[in-house]
Amino acid sequence: MLSNQDKANTLLNLIIKFSAIFFLFSISILIVACSSNSTGQLNLGTPVVTVTIKLGQDAGSPTPPLSPYYCGGWATDTSPAFSTTSTVSVFGKFTKIIDGNPEGVGGATATATIIWPDGTSDTMTATTTSDGLAVFPVALKPSAINKLVTITIDFNSPDAKCSIPQAAYFTAILVSPTPTKTAVPSPTASSTGSPSPFGSVTPTVTISPTP
Repeated sequence: MLSNQDKANTLLNLIIKFSAIFFLFSISILIVACSSNSTGQLNLGTPVVTVTIKLGQDAGSPTPPLSPYYCGGWATDTSPAFSTTSTVSVFGKFTKIIDGNPEGVGGATATATIIWPDGTSDTMTATTTSDGLAVFPVALKPSAINKLVTITIDFNSPDAKCSIPQAAYFTAILVSPTPTKTAVPSPTASSTGSPSPFGSVTPTVTISPTP
């Protein structure tokens, strides 16, 4: 039979074991409850991503409308060879927009201002054709050699005016003359026959004595 002391020790051990199990069970419940509460708070604080599409609204820059008139100018040869008689054709174009399509403005006055590298300038006037084209024959000057010449063009019609946004230009270049070939005369044969490669030979006659 167990003594009173043994019974007391056994009861104490059972109490300690049950206390430890109860403590662990309580800690597990507390951890689960805290995890549930923190998750709920996290979900409540997380913003919900929403996408809203608004039709008929454009956040970008609007496309600018077409201008009613346009003009431009250019040189047909931007590096012409210089000579005292050479000319460069400079073209100007004047158009208007009708129903979204460009059409030439005929009968307009086009004024070209040629600015030379030496600081001088010349003015030429032309009338646009039915397709809006104006042509200016510009005679070359020595100051244009290896230097930039700019041309501005202004158009004027009863309905509108227009100046080209960027000047036309050209630079004359000095081209070296092509050397001419000189013909070398071929040797002429002698009237007495073809020349000998060994020079002139004097014939020698030998007379043998008669026995």
